[in-house]
Amino acid sequence: MILISRAEIEDMLKLLHRSVGYCRNARPTRFPQSKEDLFAEPTEFYSGASGYAGGTMAHVIMALESHIN
Repeated sequence: MILISRAEIEDMLKLLHRSVGYCRNARPTRFPQSKEDLFAEPTEFYSGASGYAGGTMAHVIMALESHIN
């Protein structure tokens, strides 16, 4: 059995839920970009949502692996 603190689990879950939301609501970038796209959050687009989700998964993997090593 491996013990992980409740706070660490809650942090991982928060990041994972946020990643799911970003991916679910992402949209393609328009070319040429409109003025609203230039000031939008990067996670509004597929590329930004994918990057955030990838970073989140890497963080969770690293956190979990640190508990088994």
